[in-house]
Amino acid sequence: MRAPTARGAAWRYRIFGWQLESELELPNLPTGDTSDCVDVTFRLGDAPPLEDAIPLGTLVSYNRNGCARIEIPGVAAFVVRDGREVVIAPQMAPDAPDIGVFLLGSVIGILCHQRGELPLHASCVEIDGRAVVFSGLSGTGKSTLAAAMVALGTRMLADDVAVATRADDGFRIMPSFPGQKLWRDALTALRLPAGRKLRSTGDAEKFEHRVGDAFCPDPRPLALMCHLYRERDAAALPALYADRFRALLAANESVYRLSIGQALNGQRMFDSVAALAKTVPQLALPVPDELEELSSFAARLPALLGRYSER
Repeated sequence: MRAPTARGAAWRYRIFGWQLESELELPNLPTGDTSDCVDVTFRLGDAPPLEDAIPLGTLVSYNRNGCARIEIPGVAAFVVRDGREVVIAPQMAPDAPDIGVFLLGSVIGILCHQRGELPLHASCVEIDGRAVVFSGLSGTGKSTLAAAMVALGTRMLADDVAVATRADDGFRIMPSFPGQKLWRDALTALRLPAGRKLRSTGDAEKFEHRVGDAFCPDPRPLALMCHLYRERDAAALPALYADRFRALLAANESVYRLSIGQALNGQRMFDSVAALAKTVPQLALPVPDELEELSSFAARLPALLGRYSER
């Protein structure tokens, strides 16, 4: 849905419970409305280096006002202000999928930290009306396992970034959008069609996979966090999994863009992590090493996870 703005026309979307107005079209996002209420704005413009910038790695900087900037060479620079506005300076065609990948990834993570919400580096599915999160280091199969469960009839809430919002009765996972980012070998193993290639530059073989009606459009209470690891790595499983708080903060494993959160909103982020660790069951879950075994593994999970999340 497009709506008039002071600068011209923009698209309206609903994502993570926010009303988003964007001057870039972002395919596959749920449609918003044309009310005057706008929570977040994406607009095209200049994104120069920040004054009094503090570097955070090679791509990200921030300042004491809480403003952040991220530049992906050859793709775009983004300035993120107050958890409400993102200015996008494209370095390639504005409709290139690469820009959307970073907007709906790292930029969303920065927005969440500025807004005081907790973004998890995770995929999330709905089981018996509750949210079950799959967290883990890159390559452990978060998105692939969620896709395998969706193929068997489970609904998806979020992929890659799952936003946990505190409520009176615990945490809720906010719905993102009905799409996933999957590697070619995962699509082949699960017999799923490949959508758009998500990087037009480089050799990354990651593709969009749309889940359609298998998307859950409503928030769900967070019932269980599963920390995934490969069966081949079981012997080296860190002892820290016995400590929920340490597990959630381990090496950017569970909190999305942890270092950015520490810089922008550290105390509130740590408070949220401590509350989540205290109230949400955690499970270290071994995932089969072979993709061909994943569908049968996924078929057994709802019963197991349903029992565990009731503890």
